[in-house]
Amino acid sequence: MFVIGIDSYNLTTSGGGQRMPDKDNFNCVLDEEEDMKTVVRRLTPMECERLQGFEDDWTLIGDQGEDGEYYYTDTQGKRRKVTDSARYRALGNSIALPFWTWLARRIAAQYERDITMGSLFDGIGGFSYAFEKAGAKPVWASEIEEFCIAVTKEHFPEEE
Repeated sequence: MFVIGIDSYNLTTSGGGQRMPDKDNFNCVLDEEEDMKTVVRRLTPMECERLQGFEDDWTLIGDQGEDGEYYYTDTQGKRRKVTDSARYRALGNSIALPFWTWLARRIAAQYERDITMGSLFDGIGGFSYAFEKAGAKPVWASEIEEFCIAVTKEHFPEEE
C-alpha cells in the first residue's frame, strides 16, 4: 500500500492562496508496514539558499540580539526580526544563480570594456551577484520589499 495523507488540513486559505501544511498536520506513509512511517519535512532556509546557488546564510542578515535572534534595520529605520518566512519568500522569488552566472559570463564576454549593470525588481541581489561573478560592476538596484532591500544592502553596500 502506498499512501500519502494530509490529516484534516485545508491547503488553501480563504483568499485562494496556498499554504504549506505544518508538521502536526502532515504525514506521508511510504511503506506497506505500519511501523515504517516517514514524515516529510520542509527544507531549511540554508538548504533553499544552497539549491538556488547562494552562499550559506545569504539571507541571515543583520545583528544577533541578546535573545539569539537576528535583526535588521529597514529603510524607515525600524528594527525588524529576520524570520524564516521572510527568508523563504525572498528565496522563492529569487533566481537560480548557476544558470544566470553562466549567462552573465556569456553576456560580459561580448563586450570589449568593463560593464556595469542595474537591477530592476532586484530581490535579494541575485542578478547583482551573478553579474559580479562575471566581472560586471553592479551600480544600482530597485526593490520594494523591505527584507529584500536589507539583504541586498548587506551584500552590496556600494549599490544605490
